Amino acid sequence: MSHTGSGIVLLGGGVVGLTTALLLRQRGVEVTVVERSLIGREASWAGAGMLPPGRAMTAESAEVRLRSFSCLCWSELNDLLQRLTGADNGYRICGSCVLADAAEEAEREAARWASEGVLAEVLDGGSLRQRFPMLSAACSAAVWLPEFAQVRNPWHLQILRSACESAGVSIVENAGDASLECGSGRITAVRTADRVLYPTAVCLTSGAWTGGLLEQFGVQSRIKPIRGQMVLMRVGAGWLPGVVECGRRYLVPRHDGLLLAGSTEEDVGFCRENTVAGVRGLLEFACELVPELAVAPIVKTWAGLRPGTPDGLPLLGRVAGCENLYVGAGHFRSGLQMSPGTARILCDLMLDGRSPISLEGLQVERFSAGVWKGASCER
Repeated sequence: MSHTGSGIVLLGGGVVGLTTALLLRQRGVEVTVVERSLIGREASWAGAGMLPPGRAMTAESAEVRLRSFSCLCWSELNDLLQRLTGADNGYRICGSCVLADAAEEAEREAARWASEGVLAEVLDGGSLRQRFPMLSAACSAAVWLPEFAQVRNPWHLQILRSACESAGVSIVENAGDASLECGSGRITAVRTADRVLYPTAVCLTSGAWTGGLLEQFGVQSRIKPIRGQMVLMRVGAGWLPGVVECGRRYLVPRHDGLLLAGSTEEDVGFCRENTVAGVRGLLEFACELVPELAVAPIVKTWAGLRPGTPDGLPLLGRVAGCENLYVGAGHFRSGLQMSPGTARILCDLMLDGRSPISLEGLQVERFSAGVWKGASCER
């Protein structure tokens, strides 16, 4: 069994863990990423890579605040990755059409975005059809968000890994379950099946697997896996001129002619399998919105496990009572989009002891006994 010092240890090699590791290395810190299975192959890889805009970093809403900060951080991260690797992660400003049931709903949605300083245009039936002629005639109102972006998440994860390795991040894959050893109010060791690491600090970026690690510290994370199934089709480059969102589901076109339809939200434990019902529901949704998709070839289907919390927001910060244990997990559907902001916050907390934005509403202990006061958003 290997025994090594390892600087800061990040338990979890998804998009949050890798981004945090890279930013720490840019500040000269020794970093080890420990992943229970394969790097970047859980929720980070499985989503659609949607990046909604935001410009309200002092908002009362924790979601708006973290989304806005992350939106700002994306350009910095893209510049860093381009400089380190020269590779394309598929980041594009693509715009998004948010469908509404009626004009009044579209007006309210546009006003909500505008209150954040985000450009939002109300589309009536005629202007919607002009911009998206392939949509069903049943679509009569929408909001157009021209600043909405996307990234090819599998490409992004591969590039992040390459950048981390070239920067000197130590990566341990297929480590299985890790355990934390404590003493005198701090983590003294991280133990896996074949090694023991002696960290200066530990950060849990383990997604749906984070809850078990937090239980020994009396933290009720209430993070649980929520399965999201996806369908990939081929439609031709430029055929759909932007993302289309309808409630919790969406169509996301790629620049090379692929089209994603997603996503289910299923509380089925740690089960990643696609189901007939899930795939059928996504195909029916896609064809109801765009009837021509009935003849589109299906390329593949897959499913991922999103780390859900009762309010849909991550646990972010230091664990009370343990001076060198931090958490950045539970982002649910927003892990990729919020990863640059989350990583920057974790770096600043671990190295400087302060966050660049308020973490009100994101506290690690907010679901513990006697703390959580909000309504449940569990699905």
